[in-house]
Amino acid sequence: MSLSPDVLIIGGGIVGAASAYHLARRGADVLLLEADQLASGATGRNLGYIWVHTRRKGPELDLVMATRTGLENLPDELGVDFGLRCKGGVTYVTSEAQAEVLREFVVRRTADGVPMQLLDGDEARALVPILPETVIAASYCPLDAQVDPRRFVRAFALAAQRHGARIHEGTAARAIETDGRRVTRVQSDLGPLTPGQVVLAAGAWSPAIGRQLGLELPIHPMRLQVVQTEPMAPRLEHLLYGPAAIKQYAIFQGLDSFSPEPFETDIERRLGLALLESACQAADGSYLLGIAMDYPGFDWKPDLAGIALVTEGMLGALPALRGARFARAWAGVLPFTSDALPLIGRPEAHDDVIVAAGHVFGNGAGPTTGRLVADLICGGEPVLDPTPFRPDRPGLEHDFERSTW
Repeated sequence: MSLSPDVLIIGGGIVGAASAYHLARRGADVLLLEADQLASGATGRNLGYIWVHTRRKGPELDLVMATRTGLENLPDELGVDFGLRCKGGVTYVTSEAQAEVLREFVVRRTADGVPMQLLDGDEARALVPILPETVIAASYCPLDAQVDPRRFVRAFALAAQRHGARIHEGTAARAIETDGRRVTRVQSDLGPLTPGQVVLAAGAWSPAIGRQLGLELPIHPMRLQVVQTEPMAPRLEHLLYGPAAIKQYAIFQGLDSFSPEPFETDIERRLGLALLESACQAADGSYLLGIAMDYPGFDWKPDLAGIALVTEGMLGALPALRGARFARAWAGVLPFTSDALPLIGRPEAHDDVIVAAGHVFGNGAGPTTGRLVADLICGGEPVLDPTPFRPDRPGLEHDFERSTW
C-alpha cells in the first residue's frame, strides 16, 4: 500500500465518504481513515432526513438542492440500496397562533421557488393518518426525503472502493506535522503518511485536529437524543416535524408573524432541554422519535431527561404511538456553526489542506460537499460557488453556545 496517497481524508461520515467517492471517481489515489466505524459519529445517529423544507434561500438551499436533484438515481449510481424514500415532509401545527406563522412560511417558501402546500387539518390527516385531531394546519414539501444514514455512508464508501479508494475503519490519524504552508507527515495507525492533500472531514472533532495545523475552526458540538420503538405496522410514509421544532429554524424566526411563545412547551422548560419535535418510521417498522437537544460538550450518552422529553413530548403530539414499545435510545454529537453553514475550502494558511466540516444538515449537504471537495482538488468548474462556505469567512463566531438552524 502506498503511504503517499494523493489525498488523505480524515473522517468517515457522509462528508468523508462522499469526498472519497467523488475524488476516486476522478482518478485520485484516495486513502480514508476513520478512527471508529463508518457513520459512527453524527451521520449515523440522526433520523435520516434529507430536509429541504426549511433550508434558507441562498447557499444553504443550493447546497441541499444539488444533492436532492437526481437523488432518485443515486442508488443506481452507487450500486447500493440505502433505504431511500422520497415521500415528502410535513410540518404540523395545533393552534391558530402557530398556523398564522405557517401560512406566512408557505408564502415565503413558494416565493423562494420551493414547492410547498398549505394543508388544513383534514387534508393533513388524509395525507398522514397518524396525525391527531388537534392538528389544524400543516405545510407539505414533496422534496423532503429519507435515507438510512448508516447505509447511506456505506453506499458512498463501497462505490469509492470500487473506484480504487482505500478505506480503513478503526484507524486513527494521530498527529499532523507541518512545515510552513504544507503538511509534511501524518502519523497514523497505519504508520507515517505523506499525502499530497489532506481533507479534514471529522465533524465536531475537526477543531481538535485543526489545532495541530494552527487552525481555530469555529465549529461547536451539540447533543441530540433519539428514541426508537420496536417495529409496528406501517402507518407513516412522510417525515414529520411538529410545532416545537419550528422555533429552532432561522427561516421561521425571520418571519414578521413569528414569536417564540406559541412554540414553547412546558416540558422543555421543566426539563431544561429543547425539543426538535420529529418522527418518522424506518423500513423495519420502528418509529424514530426526537429530538432532545442540549450542549454538554462531547457527551455521547442519552440521559433520563432527554428520553423523558422525547417520549412525553411525542406521546402528547402523536397519541397513536401510546402503545409503542421502547426499543432503545441513543445520543449523537452534531457539529454546527454560528451561521448554520459548513466550512468547505482551503484555510488561508495552508496550500494542501481542505476543511469540510461543521455540517448541521449533513445528509442533505454531505454529498454535494464531496463533489465540491473533488472540484477544489482536481480542478474544473465547481458544482457550487465555494465562497459562502470559506473557513475564514467573516461573521463566524468562535464563542457560540446555542444553535439556530
